Amino acid sequence: MDNAHRNKDDEYYTLFDDIAEEVSQYKKLLRGKRILCPCDWDESYDEEIVFKEENHIITTALFNDKGTVRQIDIAQSKAKIEKDLNLVKCNFVKFLVAHAEDYGVKSVSVSGYDPATRKGIRFQDIDYSRYDVVITNPPFSLFREFIDILMKTKKEFIVIGPQTAISYKEIFPYIKDNQLWLGYHYHLTGFICSDGTILQKNDALPRCCCWFTNLDVSYRHENMILSEEYDAEKYPKYANYDGIDVNKSNRIPYGYEGNMGVPITFLQKYNPDQFEIIGFRKGNDGKDLMLENGKPLFVRLLIRKK
Repeated sequence: MDNAHRNKDDEYYTLFDDIAEEVSQYKKLLRGKRILCPCDWDESYDEEIVFKEENHIITTALFNDKGTVRQIDIAQSKAKIEKDLNLVKCNFVKFLVAHAEDYGVKSVSVSGYDPATRKGIRFQDIDYSRYDVVITNPPFSLFREFIDILMKTKKEFIVIGPQTAISYKEIFPYIKDNQLWLGYHYHLTGFICSDGTILQKNDALPRCCCWFTNLDVSYRHENMILSEEYDAEKYPKYANYDGIDVNKSNRIPYGYEGNMGVPITFLQKYNPDQFEIIGFRKGNDGKDLMLENGKPLFVRLLIRKK
């Protein structure tokens, strides 16, 4: 049952508008890059190039703003594209090809794997040395392994993952060490289900997913304005950790220099030059953080000002 639940959760596809809103923020950082989109489609693709700068394989007129295929001309090229591009289902590829020339990317490639037929290429077997940036929505049940591979191969990436990944023991150290952080949009507006229906934002899944990246984002260079004065009466202490609890990120006090526990939403505003992340969730006794008054807590990041 556990495997079935995980597999079901993997069968969600990203909306074109969500991709456009996030990926467009990195336009300057994608210039000259070789981009790979590992996608799970009905069709299997083996690291095929669908756009190549020097050959102009596909014009930017391939897709309109909503990702709908229009009539195109495909030039002869080394890529030898054999498949009808009207079959393309991956919205990541649609968006990137539509903007490839404007963004100045070097190439856009796609890989796919069908577990049912075992055709195509698994993301574990990709030759990542051929690419600079990976952009996709990986299977959530394999998120830990996917990020681990990207880190080991030193790839830049923009990917979607569950918010709970922040707490994974395999993922949190990357966040703590400033090797991985949140993208610009914390929540998605929806997902496309395998049957073609749209899962709207008011469903729990879109609200519990966010973007992760190691490309530079502007908010990491903006100091939070701290307007709250520290008052011991307003900031309760932990019973099992030397620090205070701050229940909202905008309530971080400017007059306190010790350790603080803040909600994970703090990561949306985290500037590593202003704050340091020192821990997550646990007190000195290895148990979940607990207030001196015994009041239960939501998950906390432990931080301090630099």
